[in-house]
Amino acid sequence: MKKLYPFNQPLKVSTTERNPGKRIRTPFLKFLTVLAALLLSPGQNCKAQIIAYTFSQSSSVYTPVANETVLAAATDNTATLNLNSVVSAVNIPFAFSFNGTSYTSLNVSSNGFVTFGSVAPSPFYTNPLSGNTSYQGAISVWGRDISSFYNINGKTGKISYGVTGSAPNREFVVQWTNFRPNASTVSTIVYSFSFQIRLKETSNIIQMAYDQGSYLAGSTTVNGTAEIGIRGVSNAEFNNRLNPTTAAFTTSGPGTANSSAQAFNTVGTVPGMPPADLVYTWTPPSCYTPTGISVNNLTSVSANLSWNASASSPGGYDIYYSTSPTAPTSSTTPNFSNVPGTSYQINNLNPLTTYYAWVRSNCGSGNVSLWSLDSMIFTTKCSNPPAAPSVNGTTINANHQAILTANPSSSANFSWYDAPNGGNLMFTGNPFTTPALTATTNYYVSTFTGTSGIPTGRPIYTNGGAFTGSGTTNFGLVFDVLSYMVLESVTVYPLSTTSASGTLTIDVIDSNGIIVNTKTVNVVGAPVSAPVAQIISLDFPIFPGTNYKLRPRGYTGIDGLLYESNTTAGYFGYPLNVQNLVDIKYSTLTAPPTNTPNTGLYYYFYDWKVGNKCESARSPVTVTVNSTLSTSEADTKDTIKIYPNPFSDTVTIDRPELISSLDIFEASGKLVMQNVKAEQKLSLSHLVSGTYIVQILMKDGTRQSVKLIKK
Repeated sequence: MKKLYPFNQPLKVSTTERNPGKRIRTPFLKFLTVLAALLLSPGQNCKAQIIAYTFSQSSSVYTPVANETVLAAATDNTATLNLNSVVSAVNIPFAFSFNGTSYTSLNVSSNGFVTFGSVAPSPFYTNPLSGNTSYQGAISVWGRDISSFYNINGKTGKISYGVTGSAPNREFVVQWTNFRPNASTVSTIVYSFSFQIRLKETSNIIQMAYDQGSYLAGSTTVNGTAEIGIRGVSNAEFNNRLNPTTAAFTTSGPGTANSSAQAFNTVGTVPGMPPADLVYTWTPPSCYTPTGISVNNLTSVSANLSWNASASSPGGYDIYYSTSPTAPTSSTTPNFSNVPGTSYQINNLNPLTTYYAWVRSNCGSGNVSLWSLDSMIFTTKCSNPPAAPSVNGTTINANHQAILTANPSSSANFSWYDAPNGGNLMFTGNPFTTPALTATTNYYVSTFTGTSGIPTGRPIYTNGGAFTGSGTTNFGLVFDVLSYMVLESVTVYPLSTTSASGTLTIDVIDSNGIIVNTKTVNVVGAPVSAPVAQIISLDFPIFPGTNYKLRPRGYTGIDGLLYESNTTAGYFGYPLNVQNLVDIKYSTLTAPPTNTPNTGLYYYFYDWKVGNKCESARSPVTVTVNSTLSTSEADTKDTIKIYPNPFSDTVTIDRPELISSLDIFEASGKLVMQNVKAEQKLSLSHLVSGTYIVQILMKDGTRQSVKLIKK
């Protein structure tokens, strides 16, 4: 019995899961979404902006905000009335730039943080830096589940805000007054302290200020950890602080993960609590890293690198590229310096070579941004690709199909795509029959030498029932590449209880865990009870080597992907070998270089299509949809009919007076008759039995296509 598992749920496995034949029983791992949002677009890296904020620690007299506006105040010592779970929207009186974006409002949480953007956190949200809520950014001064209190020794908690100073040097202050360091309704043990977030106009500096805490009632120790720092648009974009329980709160270091936190203890000096007048400061960079890095127009010797303009409007950009994945540092000499504009063509590359490229902003006088954190990975094309094919566009009526034929038609090795770069492989062969179209549509066709579309097998089985499961960025299929190949496509089964759409990032990593291929694609989910196959075009060139891994690095929108588990060791028939190109060896749950084999699982990626094609550039072709007629008119007016079909020797052409000429092609794309005069009775007796495409050039300049079969 085959079982299907979505990869986003807790997977129940025994401690011997990695040994084939063991029954799935006990909790194992959760899917790591830390990198998902960061890696939705390969090469795009907003994290660099957050990392580029510099941190400093100082001491300054804690000054409560004057002329404050109270957002909320405790009215009792119950969980519903002691400011345990409150979120309020607040306008900022000036434009404040955070992570390169200007904001005039924010959301204030009673749990010790503020967020930016239209998506507000839940009132019960307690992990502002490590959580995955899709707000645009967060500043956390004491991020955890906390609450205030009411009328303890004459003090009551509140959240307020105010403005100090005058333009253009104002400060917007959000203040938590008389808060506990944790959430509690107990009135006999109350430790109270206050803290602020201060946003500075013009400089866009962020400060966190802390006041001295003390016990108002009791003296029992309160301890735990709090998330303190800043976060960008995802929880992979963090700049936070960390100290263990064995180090003083004031000796924190940079966080190593988005969940890094500062330990505290209300009794004793280690780790202790924030002392009076402690100030944390985060200063934004003056030169921001560009984002949206991409590569297009690849040839055997060149690649065009492009990116989005930096928010700091630099005078130019620096580019560094290498065949090594080792990232450049601040002292690395760029290959190209102070490049104007937002694109650059790199020439004199080697054919069939994988390159890694980085970009940074050059703001002049030695002021440069960080290099883009993730490299853009690309592989140049083969050394002698065939010439790009030629293809004529056509005009059709709405809700009709078009038949597109590429030339030279002597070759049947044509690939049809829906985008000039990347995109989806629509069809291999010639001619290509489009779906029924309602709007003018562009397609792109290339020709290739070598082989294409060789299947590895392993279609998914959907009759084994669906069970909850999980995956991490370590989960995937391990394979060896025996000779140079292109991983052209795979089939996946995205899940969504609501049939939502989203994105999926797929990587090939080598035996050291280095990404050698990556792509983010759009996917549409389906319920786990009725999974729907989706073919993903990858076109990953991969060189000979051992222990590569195909993995899902992250996703958005969907709930996960299906995979299979079986209790019979070796059930999946590993290794799956394809024509001396690739061996799919086994599934694994562990990270490189360990990659512990598990032959009782098959992860995510089904029906691989591989080859070793050497592909030309893509030629565009436009199918124009005639929108001047209504659908009913278009179905009848000037639509040419050729019959009978199938035919023996002669066909009848309806309304030949509207036709300028005919071209007739074999199904392979070979032109067999050209510039044929349209006659009501047309003899085709000399044609051999088979399928033909008749391309009709109308006197009004439009084109139509008809498929004919000769008996």
